[in-house]
Amino acid sequence: MEISVRPANKGRAWLELLRVPNLLTVPGDVLAGWLLVVGGVWHPALLLAVLCSLCLYAFGLISNDIADFKVDARERPERPLPSRRIAPVQAITAALTLSLVAPALAWLAGGETLNVAVLLFLVITFYNTMMKASPVIGPLALGLCRGLNLLLGAAAATRVLPSGARGVPFDHMVGIGAAALVLLGYIAVVSWLARNEVRAGRARLIGLLLRGLLPLQAAFCIAASLWLGAGVAGWFVAAELLVLWPVSGWLSQRFYMS
Repeated sequence: MEISVRPANKGRAWLELLRVPNLLTVPGDVLAGWLLVVGGVWHPALLLAVLCSLCLYAFGLISNDIADFKVDARERPERPLPSRRIAPVQAITAALTLSLVAPALAWLAGGETLNVAVLLFLVITFYNTMMKASPVIGPLALGLCRGLNLLLGAAAATRVLPSGARGVPFDHMVGIGAAALVLLGYIAVVSWLARNEVRAGRARLIGLLLRGLLPLQAAFCIAASLWLGAGVAGWFVAAELLVLWPVSGWLSQRFYMS
């Protein structure tokens, strides 16, 4: 017998599937990576890199829930896929579409963006299909995804390096590497804590820690202004990220984050 998809609350179901509070934490990685390379220089490549990052993040979330369908049906049957508010074929179609749109955006951004985007896509795919079960490799892979997300912004910034520049200056490379490693470690710890979050009752803590990415990204932007010449742009972006903190809190009361 065919199981029908419930038509009610389809929009909310997609917002749940995409963890809308989490989406607010995605652009900050790219913005910080950009500022750490070229400061407040504006170029359309930055917007393309942000859109690429959002597509890859959404791809990861959707493909994760597709891979976790059986587990969610047992532990979280109210979620969009096991509750049939979103049909599996719709989720698969969305994931495939995002997997095509993301590299196209990265190619348009130019610089080294496509290389980083492909690497990020591969890590996301391997995590969802092979690494998730490992208590060590799994969290590290998720942390690597966040670090690469920051590098996506840095890679896009290579598009607008001054003519004659021999790559990214050393002090900027140190800042980028340090920020990426901090993100890797932070998300690896959060991911490790999130294992068995339903049984351990950690959902609230995990949501708070995920929202903590916003002030962390703001700190990177301020560092770009203080030490790497990003100027007022770093402070402006930091302020915008901090404004998103209460917004993400409000959304986290209405949508789950992990």
